Amino acid sequence: MMDSIDELDMFEAERRLALYNEYRDAARVFTYYIETELRAYLANEVDVVPIDGPGGVYFKVRLTDVWIYEAERLNRFVPETVIYSVNDVHVQKLKVEE
Repeated sequence: MMDSIDELDMFEAERRLALYNEYRDAARVFTYYIETELRAYLANEVDVVPIDGPGGVYFKVRLTDVWIYEAERLNRFVPETVIYSVNDVHVQKLKVEE
């Protein structure tokens, strides 16, 4: 039983490392890093709009040319996505490599 647990831990560690390496490579071609409570994104265009709703303020975030930091996704690159968040949305402009 212990071998199976060790193998699963090793498999998960390898997947996390592969995802991080993909992120590191992808970050070089994107302009923004966006983080919500649920996940992180890389994008070349970001538009954040605060919206007053009946339950309070929430944010509508439109991303264009997007890479999604999520291991379970088969295709992490998407042309556009819209995110709604009731929590903070962090947007950082990435440094351009010369």
